[in-house]
Amino acid sequence: MKRVAAGLLIFSTVALGDSLDEMKQKVESINRGIEASTQRISNIEVEKGKTEDRIVKLEGEIVKVEREIGELTGQITTLSRRVDYSERSLRFSSREEKVKLEEYNAKLEAWNRSQKHSDDSMNLSMNKRKFKELLYSDLERMEQIRSVQKDLDIRRIDIERDRRQLSSLKTKLVRKEQQNQQNKRELSRLIKQLEAEKKQHTTKISSLQGEKKRIEAQIEKIIRERARSVKNVNMSTAKSRVGRLRKPVSGSYTTTFGNVKKGNVRSSGVEIRAALGRIVRGAAGGKVIYAGKFQGLGQVVMVDYGYNMIGIYGNLISVDVKVGEDVKQADKLGILGLSIDGVPDLYYELRFNLKPINPVSMF
Repeated sequence: MKRVAAGLLIFSTVALGDSLDEMKQKVESINRGIEASTQRISNIEVEKGKTEDRIVKLEGEIVKVEREIGELTGQITTLSRRVDYSERSLRFSSREEKVKLEEYNAKLEAWNRSQKHSDDSMNLSMNKRKFKELLYSDLERMEQIRSVQKDLDIRRIDIERDRRQLSSLKTKLVRKEQQNQQNKRELSRLIKQLEAEKKQHTTKISSLQGEKKRIEAQIEKIIRERARSVKNVNMSTAKSRVGRLRKPVSGSYTTTFGNVKKGNVRSSGVEIRAALGRIVRGAAGGKVIYAGKFQGLGQVVMVDYGYNMIGIYGNLISVDVKVGEDVKQADKLGILGLSIDGVPDLYYELRFNLKPINPVSMF
């Protein structure tokens, strides 16, 4: 982005006065601020992506835990019913045994009273037989109750075990739900924090870009006042008079005109990949209006081709021309060095009436 931003501001070097140099330094400082904020936004996007991956993973765990919660709830329901049934059975059997015992004792007492007041031996014998049958039936029932009671005594132990298991399941359920809610809150907090920081940096970039545009307007005003210009020249005429351009170095394009760079800034020129140390030659003849170091583009040469058309050559390691020197097409301008990204890419920009145009159409 620094290369593109520097390309946008390259004409600032035409005016060598102190005020223009100061504005150039301001723009370079702004570019560094934009670069830092843009890089942080890029890092935020990476961090946000990792956090979102954690959310996806957590959501999978949440689904798993919720399934476990459903299973726990089913187990809790089953255990609760079993405990309730066992307790009711225990209470019923205890009550029934008590009632049967009371009935048995009452019948014995009634029989004893009837024996004392009965004079009929035949009736007494018949009543005695019937009473024995009745008591035997009661004893059988009581024996059954006692048998069930023994089973229920065993069930009491099972009930206590089920109660403990039920309590453990409920505790586990609450703990899992609390853990899920805590994880959700933490991840939501991280997302909001990253979004807030991204918004802050985006606002900062917008502010810096606004400031840069304001300074660019001032620079262009100075350029228009000091640079050599020809009135009433349209682009077709300028292209015809300047003629076909020669490609400064042989190589492939790594960045084309109009490509969107960091910070949403469009490239004002092209970048051509060539061998390190390759000679950079003039695309057209003209007068050198700048030759020297420029922030973000290494050594830079600017040539006024005439007819309000200027060529800019950046990322040179050295220059072989001086300001005010007349050069011809294919003359040696300098040696290709490395870009700020550490690759041998020549930056070439073409402007007509101060505005960048696509140079490829003229090669």
